[in-house]
Amino acid sequence: MMNGFQYILCASLLIHIYASEDLYDVLDVNKDASSNDIRQAYKRLAREWHPDKNKAPDAADKFTKINEAYETLSNPEKRSAYDNYGYTSQNGRRQPFHQPNGFFPFDDFFSGSGFNFNFGKGSSILDRYSTTLRHFEMRLLPESHKTPCFIYLHSSFCFECMRIEPYIEKFIAELETVGLCIGTAHMAVNRGISSHLRIHDVPAIVGLVNGRPTFFSGPVNLQTLREFVRNWFPKDTLTNVDDNNYETFISGWRDNHVRAIFFSHRDRPSTRFLAPAFLYRDYVTFGYVNMKSESITNLMKRFGVNQNHESLLLFNEESVPVATISMKQLQRKTLDEVIEQNRFLILPRLSSQKHFDELCPVQPKVARRSFCIVLVTKESEDHDYHRSTFRDFAQSSRTPPSRVKYVYIYEEKQSNFIGALLKGNKTRQESVLEVAIIWRVDKKKVNYEFLEDGWSSDTHLNSISRKRLEERLTSLLTSDHLLPYRVTYPELYNEHALGLLTRILYRLLDWADRAYMYALGYDTTVYLTVLMSVFLVVVMGLFMHHLATIEEQQVQQTRAAARDMKRPQSVFQDSKLHLYELKFETYVNLVKEADTGLTIVVFVGETSREPLCTKFAALMYPYARYSALTFAFLRLEYYISWYQHLLEESLDFKLKLDNINIRNCLGTVLAINGYRKYFYIYHPKNTLPWMRKHSNISKSIGFFDDDSDPEMEDKPVEHLLDGLCLWVDKMFDGSVKKIRIPYWPDMFS
Repeated sequence: MMNGFQYILCASLLIHIYASEDLYDVLDVNKDASSNDIRQAYKRLAREWHPDKNKAPDAADKFTKINEAYETLSNPEKRSAYDNYGYTSQNGRRQPFHQPNGFFPFDDFFSGSGFNFNFGKGSSILDRYSTTLRHFEMRLLPESHKTPCFIYLHSSFCFECMRIEPYIEKFIAELETVGLCIGTAHMAVNRGISSHLRIHDVPAIVGLVNGRPTFFSGPVNLQTLREFVRNWFPKDTLTNVDDNNYETFISGWRDNHVRAIFFSHRDRPSTRFLAPAFLYRDYVTFGYVNMKSESITNLMKRFGVNQNHESLLLFNEESVPVATISMKQLQRKTLDEVIEQNRFLILPRLSSQKHFDELCPVQPKVARRSFCIVLVTKESEDHDYHRSTFRDFAQSSRTPPSRVKYVYIYEEKQSNFIGALLKGNKTRQESVLEVAIIWRVDKKKVNYEFLEDGWSSDTHLNSISRKRLEERLTSLLTSDHLLPYRVTYPELYNEHALGLLTRILYRLLDWADRAYMYALGYDTTVYLTVLMSVFLVVVMGLFMHHLATIEEQQVQQTRAAARDMKRPQSVFQDSKLHLYELKFETYVNLVKEADTGLTIVVFVGETSREPLCTKFAALMYPYARYSALTFAFLRLEYYISWYQHLLEESLDFKLKLDNINIRNCLGTVLAINGYRKYFYIYHPKNTLPWMRKHSNISKSIGFFDDDSDPEMEDKPVEHLLDGLCLWVDKMFDGSVKKIRIPYWPDMFS
């Protein structure tokens, strides 16, 4: 039977399993699903798992979970709380399962002792923001590219943690008003997070910005923590604005960014301003005015800013603020609402795929479709008038803004996108610009058409274009008429992206920074081990390189000696090419230590030397242009024993050739590759008929004294080489068999 402690442990485990179930997975939707997607998924699953229709044993439990998931995700506030902290709809703010050491039932035992070891009852602000590895990877890490995250890691029985936790809790309460991401983790419970961040000691304070961790060091107090968070943000997040540059700053909207200016009495901007500026940096360029400065008189007077309040002014293409907020202290929620509503210009530019997705959302249903009206312009002042009149039309148009968005695009920068719409055609003349009416059917395809009259700079023609466009939009919005063309478009080029070299430089710096942070996670012993290993590898590498250098020098010296070895002089003066005599003195140079290439040797006798060498030289002269060929002759009466050894070696000494008939070997030619130890053999006899006639191998190649061919004896000796040229050609073609030997036999004088 289970005792009481086992019951408690099992119940805790069940609570943990239930609390960790992801509500998005329950409804089978993505985390960025819209309210409509969630509602449709709920209806589908509710019909499928209703206990009256589904008789599965777990249908009731599944149906309950589906209802609870929908109750949370359909409520914006509950969904936001769940995304940030993991709360569920069953108990409002359910505390995550927290069991540092498995003894949280005994927390009451220590509660009156004066030691707050916090065994996991979930009573502190740290437990409210406790996170898991899955939540860290799926939510905090991706969101850090928009909202930086403050992460605190602690553990039980950590006296330094207990000392600084009052500061941490006060600072987290400040961050809640700022709107930054917050996460805490207990080292014993969430080892995955500490392993991911390579943290080995607690307490640890980490800032997560753009997916990269930044580690806090130094004394912990509210001031140092505020400075730590402030340093997360890039220096250009807010631009200092005063009387000297405010007009230039406000008029810089041509970069497709709305302008916003914060006014405050602080010398340095508050994190309440840095956080929204970082979040909306892709849409809005933010400035900051220190109201204690003396160089802001004209700026304050022109816009009538309240000297005693913090203020925010938003500007679009107009020189007057499109929105103004003034409060004793600006709240983050108010800032987000105002910036969100005014983050686009009156006539924004499709400058990236992200802008296209937000300005021209996908809507496949005809009844609820929305349109993007795109003015195709060039990045030139000549088209400023066209954009200005198109902007005026966008402001005065009676079409609902929720379903019709007016934008423009630079043809040069988005040439692939415009080319897909034009399908190879060219745009109109400079005075008339194309206007495309676009309906996004899905993420990759658009239905579209071009306004027939275009958009002209002529006043009369422009009034006609306005009327035609208004009529066409009204027709599309009030009917189910389809646009005539459909195309799969390429992704829009991001005009705000950094240059290639800059991105490469930043990536290299990022890798270096990551390597440095990675190295910080190890102690001195690891560093010493790595350094010693690298040292040994380098020493062994240098040693091996030294040995290789010595060996290479020896080889070079050997080759140099071989090159410097003097070639024997050509001893056959009447030939048309250099013809050397292969003998004891020249054997090493011509065969044993010869460079790669072939030494072609003809066998001659005392009386046949003159005619055979003359005929051999005449036949080999066309091949003399190949530098890899050397030509020689060998006198058989002196070196028949060397030839006998060579033949026996080629037969693996399976046959003894004692009495070779020298007369039958005259005219034999060997093509020798001394370096690779192989040779080709040419025999002057008509080999095939002779071998058919003689079954004995030694007899068939004419080795013995009683082997003689009467037909061959009647012919002049130079006719022995009649088939040599054909044999040489076959040798170069690879048709002649190559005979390999393990070594070259010695030649004795």
